[in-house]
Amino acid sequence: MVHTLRGEQRAGQMSIRSAGGVPVLDETYNLSVLADSATADRLSILLTTGVPVPGLTLSPGGYGLCKSVNAVRREDQVLFWDITAEYSSEVDDRQNSQGSPSSDPVSWIPVYETKFERMQEIVTKDTAGVAVANSAGQPFETGIIRARFIPIWELFQFESASVTDEVVLGRNEVVNLNEFRGKLAKTLLCSVMSSVIGYYYGASRRLTRYALRYNEQTWIHKRLDVGTVYLDTGAHKPYLDDAGNVILGGLDGAGAKVTAGDPPSVLEFDLHEAVDFSAFLRI
Repeated sequence: MVHTLRGEQRAGQMSIRSAGGVPVLDETYNLSVLADSATADRLSILLTTGVPVPGLTLSPGGYGLCKSVNAVRREDQVLFWDITAEYSSEVDDRQNSQGSPSSDPVSWIPVYETKFERMQEIVTKDTAGVAVANSAGQPFETGIIRARFIPIWELFQFESASVTDEVVLGRNEVVNLNEFRGKLAKTLLCSVMSSVIGYYYGASRRLTRYALRYNEQTWIHKRLDVGTVYLDTGAHKPYLDDAGNVILGGLDGAGAKVTAGDPPSVLEFDLHEAVDFSAFLRI
């Protein structure tokens, strides 16, 4: 004879709580098992066919995953064991989405966390917009490096399991094509920190962690427009000083010399692909 699951008892419990801004469903189901003997191995009771398995069995409603199973033998009926199975919809990966537990998590609006990161950059203009060059208009041999803190917004977002890895990779190290949440184009750099496909809230979904780094100076690479040659009616000519020596001189952004004493122009280069953030971020 083997142990027999006798089914669900009348007692039961369900609750909703908040964990980090996430609505979590906790469910408790009470079952009973008839053992084949009074001296049955206790572990074998929990291994009875039909008894929920922690980490594997979904709740009958499909929202929660079994977290624990407890078996207690009745004192007056030694062949009967009362089983308590606890389920929870809480996601193991830390995340800060919020929404109604009855709605699809893929539509939930994430709650973000603000952090700060120190970055260094070579400055080509000062705070007044003047190019970094000497009084004769020549750029310095070494640029000026400025260190400053920039904000980082981290968020977790549920997405459809149909979102492929290739799609997620296309969202990594990209800048915003248009204004997004009041931030000008190319001032936000999106990084994908992690992306996991799992069984969340009763269905297969993807949970992705994003980080948005905000640089008010934009993520466009900037360089002073200087060179040892310049363009004259389409031809390259050496940039000479009054003594006929080749020098590193300032250019006007179109290849021509700048007026003596004027600083060089600043050239900008896109190092990151620009995409529409509103097409995949819900914040």
